[in-house]
Amino acid sequence: MEGARIGVRLAAGQARAALVTGAEIRHAACPSHDDRALVRMLRGLAPDVPVRSVTWDVSDELDPARAGAPVAAVRVMPRLPARGLGSGHPSPLLRALLRRQAAVIGGHDVFGVELAALDARRLLEHAAAAHADGTTALAVTATGALGCPDHELAAAVLIRDAFPQLRVSLSHQVGGLGLLDREAATVINAALLGAADRVVERCAGVAARLGASAWFVAGDGGRISAERLRMLPVLGLSATGAAALTGAARLAGVADAVVGLAGAGGIAVGHVRDGLPHVATDLPGPGGVRMAVPQASLTPISGAGQAAAAVFALLAEHDQHTAVVAVAVQDQEGQDRAAGRGAARELARAVAARLPSASVLVEPAAELAAIGAACTEPSAWLDTILYAETAEVLARAQAAVEQRALTLVAESGARLGSERVVASRAVPLSFLRSGSYRLLVRAGGRAEDVQPSGEPA
Repeated sequence: MEGARIGVRLAAGQARAALVTGAEIRHAACPSHDDRALVRMLRGLAPDVPVRSVTWDVSDELDPARAGAPVAAVRVMPRLPARGLGSGHPSPLLRALLRRQAAVIGGHDVFGVELAALDARRLLEHAAAAHADGTTALAVTATGALGCPDHELAAAVLIRDAFPQLRVSLSHQVGGLGLLDREAATVINAALLGAADRVVERCAGVAARLGASAWFVAGDGGRISAERLRMLPVLGLSATGAAALTGAARLAGVADAVVGLAGAGGIAVGHVRDGLPHVATDLPGPGGVRMAVPQASLTPISGAGQAAAAVFALLAEHDQHTAVVAVAVQDQEGQDRAAGRGAARELARAVAARLPSASVLVEPAAELAAIGAACTEPSAWLDTILYAETAEVLARAQAAVEQRALTLVAESGARLGSERVVASRAVPLSFLRSGSYRLLVRAGGRAEDVQPSGEPA
């Protein structure tokens, strides 16, 4: 073994780390607020081998309810609503994060046709008001930005030139078809820019003291670079569930599985395909807010052990892939954590007892999400809209988006030549004119610090 990969989950005042190599798992924990303790813990995991990379699950550190700063939001639309923007988003979290909200004329349709010229004067007036009241970030969401982001990009240039201290988050960088879901994700992203800077700087500093690179688990179960998390911290939310699915499949030794994550209060069901968690967009995120960013699709099954076991057994019976049941306990401390782990183990064993012999029971000694973080690979997810009159035009446009996804994978440290398109779907949009498609592209690769066999280097 020439180098090691370590995964770390920061949560509830504790840092839980795991080193996975072959059949061996080393694990440790320490208080998460002490950088020197973190360095000692990570060095202690690999005293006999250099650490090549540390991949961090920081979704708890980026909880917008605790770490989010108040922001301003500007919606760019072709017609201003006669009665204003209303009383705000129905979510208490969004209302708490939004210090001010406004709308200006501008925007495109989904085919990239300009519907109205951008009102730069009103845009800068709103930016000036936000800057004057101490707001540090502004979220810009333009209609049709997925088809043509020109007005969002122009808005960013205008705002940054006039107010260099005001950071700007643009909705087309987040992606997603629905305007409201895309706006919600953009607001949360803007609110987390400051926290992401601090978290990334700290984690990268700890990894650098080991001579290792720092990466971060995304909500889609892949890993992303520090630079990408700084720009799009919303991608790091909901990473723990995705990492746990990855860890369960890795420990079970399968690339395709239906996975039950057993906790103290029930079981969450997800799927892994080709080593990657099955994800979806527009799912409830922090505070129940639906956001246009990918996250692991997990279905909770609550209730008594035997009832939950029966439900999962029924689901597994109708799935052609291996059933994996894993003990996954999160966020408890001390005796509460021990009691929760005991309850989760009992539930996992009850579920496994009802499954066929081909199923796998996973009872890791380490934090399952930390194991999954250590095993994550570079990934990218793009969600956009395009218009193509012919199949040939569609194929060219789809290939261009796929290439952009592969470039993002390479930027996340994929080994040259390992990049691949995992899934690419062009979904016709029947509510728009013929030739309109929503394009969903997922790409992955093998990390540079992993040998071709897939074992940690």
